[in-house]
Amino acid sequence: MKIIECKLAHYEVPLKTVFKTALHAQDKANGWIVRLKSDQNHEGYGEAIPSLRVTGDSDASIFGVLTKVIFPAIVQHDFENIGKFDDFVSKLLIGNTAAKNAVSQAALDLIIKDRQTSLQHFFGSPKTHITTDYTLSINDESSMAAQAEKLIRAGFSTLKIKLGDSPIQEEVAKLQQLAKAFPKVVFRVDANQAWNIAKSRQFDQLAAAANLPIACIEQPLPVGYEDGYADLTSSSHFPIILDESIHDFNDARKLRPGIDFTGYNVKLEKTAGISQAKALLDYSESLDLPIMVGCMIESNIGIAFAAAMASSYANVRFIDLDSALMFQTEIFKGWLTDEANGYRFNEQFVANDALKELPWQ
Repeated sequence: MKIIECKLAHYEVPLKTVFKTALHAQDKANGWIVRLKSDQNHEGYGEAIPSLRVTGDSDASIFGVLTKVIFPAIVQHDFENIGKFDDFVSKLLIGNTAAKNAVSQAALDLIIKDRQTSLQHFFGSPKTHITTDYTLSINDESSMAAQAEKLIRAGFSTLKIKLGDSPIQEEVAKLQQLAKAFPKVVFRVDANQAWNIAKSRQFDQLAAAANLPIACIEQPLPVGYEDGYADLTSSSHFPIILDESIHDFNDARKLRPGIDFTGYNVKLEKTAGISQAKALLDYSESLDLPIMVGCMIESNIGIAFAAAMASSYANVRFIDLDSALMFQTEIFKGWLTDEANGYRFNEQFVANDALKELPWQ
């Protein structure tokens, strides 16, 4: 696969509701789409999402790194496979995982199209559809209950609950109200680094005493406090999934599986692309760890790669790929089409008008 052209475009689209976590709030999706062209005249697409609080990537850094460093290095270069491509890009500069992820996705997209196969079949996924949870942003009880009702009517059976801005007793009370109103729903709790050890233990004890239907608790402690997880994991009534603490394979291997964490959340925007994400998934599979595959606020372009990878690993127990469903309009399709509570894989890449009409530069 020889890359003969590199292009970049920015997009913004309103979200259906404000997305609020303990780290930030946003009312619109904001991303960058990379388009690479091969010598076989195919176009490959990938996505980069700025996230200063998680990956350190900004709009300015994504634009600068791609146009000034990565694009000039890869254009007119021939790559045998995605592993060699990712290795080449990783040696160009450190960090900047969102930008690296975008070209990794686009390069794999080119490889798939040049081979005349599909994204789903490339990863060997047996599924044609994939379901996801849906995230309830931090809000008051009545607003969360109203949104939950809409989602359940749409077919969602698992809700991811963002917590972290209220006293623990109030957080548990929110979940009790939701559990009472919707007794068949399962919760995945995400604190986004908002608690300390004492608050984490308090939540665990109160939630267990209330018999709340919690499937897992995600990243309760801030990054840098990983030494506190050993005590929490050993006594927790619920699986503890690390997110911001584990970006790539090197992060995972420094921690003790089953002691410092129960599982972890694999996000392509954190791993810097396909190869590192696959390394994390392979490692988790070898240890038989329960894994979450998650996302930033990104479109179907980026979600497609995570969905295909998630559906090809049996130990991926938590799929959190709801962001494209939060868009007011489905601006891109690509390898996925939105469905009521998830996505359908497309056998061929769908380049709709919105993708064609982006301001490419």
